[in-house]
Amino acid sequence: MALRRVLGLGGALGRRSCCSKCPLPPDFVEALRAVVGGPNVSTAMAVREQHGHDESMHVCAPPDAVVWPQAVGQVQELAALCYRCRVPMVPFGTGTGLEGGVNAVQGGVCFDLSRMDTIAELSLEDFSVTVEPGVTCKALNSRLRGTGLWFPVGTVGTSEQPGGPRGWGWWHWRCGGTPVGLGMLGALGVLGVPMGPRVP
Repeated sequence: MALRRVLGLGGALGRRSCCSKCPLPPDFVEALRAVVGGPNVSTAMAVREQHGHDESMHVCAPPDAVVWPQAVGQVQELAALCYRCRVPMVPFGTGTGLEGGVNAVQGGVCFDLSRMDTIAELSLEDFSVTVEPGVTCKALNSRLRGTGLWFPVGTVGTSEQPGGPRGWGWWHWRCGGTPVGLGMLGALGVLGVPMGPRVP
């Protein structure tokens, strides 16, 4: 309580919990299906609970719906829809995080990015690779087998993703483990973020 007073948050937190939920707008789920197709949207409780936690100690907080986009355009349409309707978005990779980042404490839509699993570009000359957010370290190292290269990031769990469970776009990685660029996807378009030279 003392900390809340110091930060000036006492009144705000007292009026509305940071974990309070609002129901999805009418016909919102149908709008999701119109973007990615019916089979790629689920509101089943078992599916929602599966996507409402990771490997952390935090209690499961399921989203209101789960979607499986498979292309950049679909992610942008879904993000724009959520933005217009003020619905929270929670990206989900493989659920191996340890921070509770996938817990949908305010409900909303979980974007399961596992089906965006293309290795778009691999350059052995400059030790770099461009991947979609659903590419796991295990899949990437399988692709690298026989090249003399290895991707060491996320070796704690072989299903972890190079971009992590909150990845939203394409990562450009140097095979030594250093990100050299990132393409972020969102409601307002694609933002390219260079992170350094590609030549090691």
